[in-house]
Amino acid sequence: MSGVPAYVTCAFVEEPENHPETSSRHRELLSEPFDDHPDGKLYSPGYFDDVEDREEYKPGGFHPVHPGDNLGRDNRFRVIHKLGNGALSTVWLCRDYEKSKYVALKIIIADAPRDVCSELKVVHRKDLDLDQAGGKHIALPLDHFWIDGPSGSHLCQVLPVSGPRVPVIWRTFPDPSKPAINISLQVTSGLQFLHRNGIRHGGLSDLDGLREEQVAMELGEPRKEGLLTELDETPGPSAPKYIVQPINLEALDPRHLIDLACIIDFGESYDSSSPPEGLGIPPGCCSPELIFDSLVGIASDIWALACTIYELRSMSRLCETWDGDDDEVILQIVRLLGKLPEPWWPFWDARDRWCKEDGTPIVDPDIGIAFATPFTVDELIALGVHFRIGSATGPWVP
Repeated sequence: MSGVPAYVTCAFVEEPENHPETSSRHRELLSEPFDDHPDGKLYSPGYFDDVEDREEYKPGGFHPVHPGDNLGRDNRFRVIHKLGNGALSTVWLCRDYEKSKYVALKIIIADAPRDVCSELKVVHRKDLDLDQAGGKHIALPLDHFWIDGPSGSHLCQVLPVSGPRVPVIWRTFPDPSKPAINISLQVTSGLQFLHRNGIRHGGLSDLDGLREEQVAMELGEPRKEGLLTELDETPGPSAPKYIVQPINLEALDPRHLIDLACIIDFGESYDSSSPPEGLGIPPGCCSPELIFDSLVGIASDIWALACTIYELRSMSRLCETWDGDDDEVILQIVRLLGKLPEPWWPFWDARDRWCKEDGTPIVDPDIGIAFATPFTVDELIALGVHFRIGSATGPWVP
C-alpha cells in the first residue's frame, strides 16, 4: 500500500477535517437543514472549542460516549477519558479488561463507509511482519468490533495508546535539534518499512502499570459540558448527556512517555499496485507531481516525508496555506527551490503575479523588495525555531 507520512507522534492525534472517505450519504446529512430548529442547528453552541462537531450527534453521526461506559463484547473496554476527536471519529482512553492494559478506542461515525477502512486493510495483510526493521514505528489497530447505538452501527478500532504529537513536547527540550535527528530517523525507518511491504502511507505512553484511579489522578478528571438543543430541549438518544474535553497531553508526566516515535492514521494509505487518483492530505504536504499531475506514488511519499522532517527540525511548516490555495504552496516551493522545471512552470497560471518568466522574483517598485523573497532551508529553519521559541504567538510562517 502507499500514501504520505501520516502524523508523527509520541501521540494520538485527530484525523484531518476533510476526509476523502466521507460517504455521499454523510455529505447529504451535513447539508440537510433542520427545519424545526433555528438556523438549521440542532444544539446550542458550547464553550469548549477543541471538541467534536456537536451537530454530528444525530442518526448517521457520532456514537454518544461517557467516561465510565463499558463497550465491546462482555463489556471488555471501560471508558476512562477522551484522547481526541476529528471529523469522523472520537477517540477514548479505555481499560481493556481482557488484556489488562490501556488502549485507545477510535469510534467512527455510523455513516462512514464500511468497506474502505485503510487501517484494517493494512492489518489484514498476512505477510506484514511488524518485527521487521521499522515495524515498531507503525501504530496499527490491534483489534476492531462494531457497536450498534442510537446513531447507527459504528466501527470501533482498538489502537495502542500514544502520547502527544511531537510539536507538543518540543518545548520540553532545551535544544530540540538533537531529538529531532533521532525522531526523523525513526520516522524514515517506519516509512521504509511501509514501502518494503508495498504500503504507501499517503513514544508510546506507558500507563499499564497504573490503576484506573491513578490514571485519573495523572490525567485529571474529565472536563464536561452540558449539551442542550437550540430550543433548550433535552437532546434525543443520539446525543450524549454532556461533551467531554480531550486530555491535555502537554500536562502528562514525561516519565509515562517512551522514547519511540510512531506513524499513525492510515486513512490515506493504499496498495502501491493500485494508487488512487488523488489524496485527501493538506496542500502544504503535496508534491508538485500531486499538485500539477494528480500523480500519487513514491514521489509524493518522499516529498511529504521531507516536509515532515523539516517540521520536526524547525517546528514550523515548510509550506503553509490558510485557505487550501495551491498557488500559495507553489509560490513557497519556488521561493525555496527556484523556478519549477518543465513542464510545470508554464502550467502555473499565477506565476506572473510574483515572478518573471525566468523565475526571478518581481520587485515591488514602491518599496524595492521582491514580492517573493527567496529563502534557503537553513534560513527558514533558523527563523522558524527563533519565532517558535521566542514568541508567544506561535511559529513564524514564511
